[in-house]
Order: sequence, then C-alpha cells, then structure tokens
Amino acid sequence: MTAALRITILPPVYQLVRLAQLIGLNAVPGFGYFARHWTAGTVLALYWIETFLGALLVAARIAIHQRLTHKRGHFAKGSTLFSGFLLVTVVFTIAEGVFLGFVLFVVDVLPESDAVDLQALRTGAAFIAALLVAGFGLDLIGIGRRPFFWIHRLSGNVLGRVVALFFTVYIGIGVMVILNAPRALIVVFMALKTFIDIVSELPESQTGEAPQWQLAIAGLFGSNAKQRFAAFARDANREYGTYQPEDEEVIA
Repeated sequence: MTAALRITILPPVYQLVRLAQLIGLNAVPGFGYFARHWTAGTVLALYWIETFLGALLVAARIAIHQRLTHKRGHFAKGSTLFSGFLLVTVVFTIAEGVFLGFVLFVVDVLPESDAVDLQALRTGAAFIAALLVAGFGLDLIGIGRRPFFWIHRLSGNVLGRVVALFFTVYIGIGVMVILNAPRALIVVFMALKTFIDIVSELPESQTGEAPQWQLAIAGLFGSNAKQRFAAFARDANREYGTYQPEDEEVIA
C-alpha cells in the first residue's frame, strides 16, 4: 500500500477510531458511576486524571509534529504552539487539581459515602490511561505528513475543554455544596463533558469561515441570524489570528 493510498483512506478510519476512543473515555466513568456504584469523589478525581494525562499526550503530539514538519504555524506570534499550550494547560490543570485535592481529601465537602475510593480510582485510571495511550499511538501513524491544521485544531479543542471543565468544576462544587446534590453534579458534568467531546470532533473549516454545522444551527433562528453569525465568525478568525493557510509553509 502506497503512502498516498494510506493518506487517502486514513481520514474516515481515523475518525471512526477517534469516535470509539471518545465513547470509551466517557463510558468508563459513566459505567463506573451508574453500574459499579463508584462514588462522586472517585468520578471527579478520574476526570482530572484524564484531563492531566490527555493534555500531556497532546503536548507530546505538538512537539513531535513541530520537530518533523517545521510548519510556520508552530512558531507564530513570537512563541511556539508547544510552549503556549503547555503553559495554559499546566496552569489550569494544576489549579483544578489542587482545588479538587483540597475538596476531596482535606475538607469534608462530600459525604463519606461519596469519598474517593482508591481501588475504583486505580481501576478507572488504568482504563483511561490505556485509551489515551491508544489514541496517542494512532496519531503517531503518519504524524509527519499531517497538516498543521490538524495539530492546531487538536490543541485548540483540548485547551477549550480544559478551560471549560476548569470553570465547571469550580462552579459545580460550589453548587453541590449549597444544594447538597453530588449526584446531580456528576450527571450534569458527564453530560457537559460528553457534549464538549462530541463538538470537538465535528468538521471545522480551514478557510476562516464558520463550519457548516454551526451555520446550520444559526440558520434555525432565521437567515439573518445565519448571515450575522457567519460574519461574526469570519471577523473573529481574522481578528484573533486563528488558523491561516500560511501556517502550512515549511520554514528552515
């Protein structure tokens, strides 16, 4: 099988495997919580482990892609994609981890019945790590031939997920303490994370225009709303310097 043929057939297969990985990553805590009766504290700790390990593996992808391709996009704006990604994810993930550690192990915010079960946590973490490493191995196949757009989109999706889940944890823990409803928090958290993961895999335009699925949603509110959203997305991409075709240029 030639390299050109492998590149041709890889995208649909890649998308299917990526979808299976995302289903697995979201199924582990869901199955554990609803079927194996893992505690709320265990599930929250498991989500943090997934975020931390996932961010590290994406950073490794960025570094490898940068070294193999030397695409201009890696070195834009006086820095590198790798350093910017690592800075944001480390700050947010460590802050979230310290907060969760304080809530789960230091103060009695959760009832004893929802405390972290270390045995269940080890089991869940092993499955999560295996799925993340499998995804990493998949992405290493032909990584030197992948466009910058691929790593740009992957890192941007993970950054958005890290930030979104960071604020969800902080706000959710506060609501949970006030309402004394850990089960409701976990269910909402699972639904939100699954939604974010699915949206992150939807097709995205490389031209600076809004993706078709976003335009379709905007179109539900009328043609004027669709046109305004398209103009907003176009201006935002131009203003904030997201992906540009020039990012694919190879530099020495």
